[in-house]
Amino acid sequence: MSEQGRAGTDTAACIREVALDLFSRQGYERSTLREIADALGISKAAVYYHYRTKVEILDDLLRPSVEGEESIISDAEADASALADAAHRRALVERYVDLLLANRRVTTYALNDLAGIANSTHLERMRHNDARLVSLLANGDLSVQQRVRTAAAMGAMVAVLALPDVPEDVLRRELLAVVREVLDLPAKDPGT
Repeated sequence: MSEQGRAGTDTAACIREVALDLFSRQGYERSTLREIADALGISKAAVYYHYRTKVEILDDLLRPSVEGEESIISDAEADASALADAAHRRALVERYVDLLLANRRVTTYALNDLAGIANSTHLERMRHNDARLVSLLANGDLSVQQRVRTAAAMGAMVAVLALPDVPEDVLRRELLAVVREVLDLPAKDPGT
């Protein structure tokens, strides 16, 4: 790629793509801006034009997931009483699974490089979002068994993304079936 990038391409997007490949293969800590520049065939200065640090790249990679979570959670919190209804809880789970699948490569990377993710300025937001989501899915006071089931469902939603050989449509169907079963949510509303 030339210093200006390929015609019609977004250099920042190319930087993020290469960085994600490197972070996934060798970890955030062992990846350098020089390696990112070399892989793209551009100068380190060209990378600096878009990103001053690896953290900025990491944050841009994580931003769609973090902002998507916040949107889903805010929508659910706006009508938290509706979550008493299984259909609303199921819709929340489906939106979250769809977000995970839309950001599958980044989520898979994040699961495999927790030390690298700890560098992100989004880390506290991510933790806060996880707690908010668990609280929404818990829907009030839960028994220990229900809390364990909610935590297991959250873990299943994220951990299953590490199955790169499973096509997205199959993964979505199977993942939703498992999560609905663990959370005791019907697949469809009764009577429909």
